[in-house]
Amino acid sequence: MRGCKVLSDEEIRLVLNELQVRDRILFLTCLTFGTRISEALDLKFGDLKGKTLYLRSQKGSENQSFPIPESYKAEINELKKFYEEKGVDISDYSPLFMSQKGINRSITRQLASYVIKSVSKRMQLDGKINTHSFRKSFVNRIYELTGYNIAETKTYSRHKSLVNLEYYIKTTESTDLVKKLIWIWCVRYSPWCWNIWGNIFNGDFMTVVDLSLN
Repeated sequence: MRGCKVLSDEEIRLVLNELQVRDRILFLTCLTFGTRISEALDLKFGDLKGKTLYLRSQKGSENQSFPIPESYKAEINELKKFYEEKGVDISDYSPLFMSQKGINRSITRQLASYVIKSVSKRMQLDGKINTHSFRKSFVNRIYELTGYNIAETKTYSRHKSLVNLEYYIKTTESTDLVKKLIWIWCVRYSPWCWNIWGNIFNGDFMTVVDLSLN
């Protein structure tokens, strides 16, 4: 979606802290893996059992696999517990983001859009914020982490063409940088840990997390 806003670190923290568990993890998924909202809503619990998430091509984009951060797995376990406490049996084929109208159905894109727009309005956030803002924020952050390397960013964004990223260049297949994203820890533990992005390549990911917990 053209024209949607790239969210600031503070805006992301405010929005995610305002959401209930299912919706929070939905948008964390878009932030962690750069998924389009339709791709996130298509995910099943079985897609996240191993160490790697395989994203199926949508909108003509490339198939891609990403390592699953342990912190994100912990969020998925919380989501599973949330459903089970409501009496829902979870299988590998259960949608990750279930509709209350049916346990075998995901919520709709329209509902996801309504949720984020309602929260943004309630929080009085400026600019055009919608479900695509989270994917756009992911791409923007990866672009920063790669040292503004558009070619490497393409691997993460999964665009076939780099028209929206100015040009197309074949790039590496490594996607380990998703382990560097610390959205979850910043949301849960420390508002000021958003300021440590500049130092993120200087140490181990878990070291950064530990600093935010002290």
